[in-house]
Amino acid sequence: MSDIACPFSAVAALLFAAGCATVQQLAHETDDAMLLAVRGSLPVYTIVVPAAASPSQKYAAEELRDFTEKTTGVRLPIATDDSPLPGRAVLLGVTKYTEKLAGRGGSGVEGLGADGFRLVARPPHLLVVGSPSGGTLYGVYELLERFAGCRWYASWHTVAPARGRIEVPKALDDRQAPAFAMREPYWFDVLRHPEFAARLRVNNNSNSPAKEKFGGCPFRFGGGLGSCHTFEALLPPAKYYDAHPEYYSLVGGRRQRERWQPCLTNPDVLRIVTSNVLERIRKDPGAKFYGVSQNDWYNFCECPQCKAVDDEEESHAGTMIRFVNAVAEEVEKEFPDAIIETLAYQYTRKPPKKTRLRRNVVPCLCTIECDFSRPIPESPYSQNASFMKDIEGWAGQTDQLYVWDYTTDFLNYTMPFPNVYALQGNIRFFRDSSVKELFEQGAYQGRHADFAELKAWLLAKWMWNPDLPAEGLLDDFFAGYYGKAAPYVRAWFDMVHSLQLMRSLSAEHPLRIFDDVGKSVIPDAVLDMSVETWSKAIEAVKDDPATSYNVRMAAFSFDYLRLERLRPRLGEASEETKAEARRLARSLLDRLDEAKDIRLAESYDRFGHIVWQWRRLVAPPDGQGK
Repeated sequence: MSDIACPFSAVAALLFAAGCATVQQLAHETDDAMLLAVRGSLPVYTIVVPAAASPSQKYAAEELRDFTEKTTGVRLPIATDDSPLPGRAVLLGVTKYTEKLAGRGGSGVEGLGADGFRLVARPPHLLVVGSPSGGTLYGVYELLERFAGCRWYASWHTVAPARGRIEVPKALDDRQAPAFAMREPYWFDVLRHPEFAARLRVNNNSNSPAKEKFGGCPFRFGGGLGSCHTFEALLPPAKYYDAHPEYYSLVGGRRQRERWQPCLTNPDVLRIVTSNVLERIRKDPGAKFYGVSQNDWYNFCECPQCKAVDDEEESHAGTMIRFVNAVAEEVEKEFPDAIIETLAYQYTRKPPKKTRLRRNVVPCLCTIECDFSRPIPESPYSQNASFMKDIEGWAGQTDQLYVWDYTTDFLNYTMPFPNVYALQGNIRFFRDSSVKELFEQGAYQGRHADFAELKAWLLAKWMWNPDLPAEGLLDDFFAGYYGKAAPYVRAWFDMVHSLQLMRSLSAEHPLRIFDDVGKSVIPDAVLDMSVETWSKAIEAVKDDPATSYNVRMAAFSFDYLRLERLRPRLGEASEETKAEARRLARSLLDRLDEAKDIRLAESYDRFGHIVWQWRRLVAPPDGQGK
């Protein structure tokens, strides 16, 4: 009996398994959608990568697998295209099956560049087509954001919501390429966490130490020459000044050893700088850029030769661009693909009247003087109008224009700085001005500057697509990052921005990056009214450690401003007011200790002095501050 039963049982088991597989596959189809994963179901889809997948493509497969599992509980297997094509697959990159499956027009990777991607459904398969560097990985993040609801708001705050299924339309066919080739939101959290930067789809130069799995760094500055202020390294006065003071700028009749610029018409200066640049490139070939640029102050050379050139060019960029062009000409002979980058900054911001950039020279145009309460084209401030004229001039000379924009208050990182409503308009303006590389400098030295996480996230989104609607993004971030406290935090955000927007209707009240904004923008009455708002925000999330941390750190800006308003009045203040000041100082110090990396100002000396004042307030010397 048992000899007959065993074969029968085996056949029955096979038929049953086949039936289950059919049911399982049917569970992953609807009339309009493919269901990549269904909670409580076995995995039906397989992630397929090329057999020779890049580190970034392998990482993309892991990210898709891991976040699918986090959201649905289903762990998709990963295979390579040297095996037969599975019945249902998510194909990453250009596999040996991609072109055939993509149908008319081929894989569609053409024209996407290093970072663009195509998401295309070919039921029962889904294709994420992109380059082996960043494109495939960024396509996976788009897939996870749009169809799995995943969000990466900060390196410490990821949202991967529990879902019943991940559903992708059968009609999906979406091609995306970023608005800017280089996208760098230079904020602390993005700078320090390359995996977070990759999830925001930015490819900043600061990721250069990162492993290739994060997309690499196609815009690296080489030779130890960063993107700015490199003359100090290329013509050090400690080496040359004593024997040759004529190498350095003549200002007010005296050659400068401190806070100098080079004498750019001196042929020996050109020879030395060119030799030093070439020596550095030889030691570090293969980078995208090598910086040759002015030091971070004025004091341009006023010698007769330099003055004559600048007068002829009607700009101090005249001597600068002639000099940099000459360096670039020599570099091109040995390194034809190397790009020499220089600053169009402060006194060199206006393009020269006659001289044109060589093809291997890229200017980095800086917005440092502008008003940032409104987009550059909308502000009545005079520097914004002159900047618009300057960017038009530089854009007419190059198709590789680089912009260095500013998005924080360097005097007070953690004070209110209501500039969010300028960010999108400025990025659109840069795109429309043919900018290719965009650097958005924020509070790069520490976390939790004023709405730092929001600003970094918005900048990343808009550097990819400047036309994404602002309100939808704001609603998304506030809800996901602040949780139940979102309405209260948003009320403060809206109020502060409204106050500055009203002030900026007059050209006399710009929002500039070294102004003490908190003292001028927000009246005492608004601060007093907002105490209850922030109290409600903190109370709303007290039982959620993740969002509670985010809200308390967002409130740092508000409490800092309140304390700064109280401190000058403490000598004549009531005991109640003094106690409130001490409470605020203690709370701020506690948050500094908790977060570890908060930085109050760009200047370390200023930062240290402010903290010293807080400590004295909390524990004053004997007989003082009681």
